[in-house]
Amino acid sequence: MTSTKAKIFAIRCGINHIIHLQNVTQIVVITNAILAAKQIFNSSVYPYQLHSIAILKDLKEFFTTNSDNSIMF
Repeated sequence: MTSTKAKIFAIRCGINHIIHLQNVTQIVVITNAILAAKQIFNSSVYPYQLHSIAILKDLKEFFTTNSDNSIMF
């Protein structure tokens, strides 16, 4: 597993966990891998895009539940 893929996977696990908790309206992602975090929103094809798709699916669910929800990196 590449370093970038591992970092995106870690972000994926954290986001997936937190969106299933009740009364959470803000997600703060603390990372030293901001370039990896930016890959989540990259729409081009790349090897670990599956993780990005899963993260975006979770974020869509998170934002759909409450328009006041937010995420910050």
